[in-house]
Amino acid sequence: MQRHALALGYRYVYTVRPPVDVDDPIGYVLAIAGGLEIEVIVVFDLEHVDNRPALVCDAGFDLETVCPQCTWARSAQAGPRVGAGAA
Repeated sequence: MQRHALALGYRYVYTVRPPVDVDDPIGYVLAIAGGLEIEVIVVFDLEHVDNRPALVCDAGFDLETVCPQCTWARSAQAGPRVGAGAA
């Protein structure tokens, strides 16, 4: 995923792996991404977001998948962010 993000021109910031006991792993990742002022979240495939890209896009992030290579644009306006990073 890091290679994919860099190939698309993003500055790779962080890899997040939620703890196994977290009730809402997607919410966990979105909270960290918001704190790091991330623009794009990169996942291997849609299974990582329960096959619902809207979970990420409605939170104000673009979503990139590695396989298949696809981009989902954010549908919500997030707060101001400093740089274009990817997680």
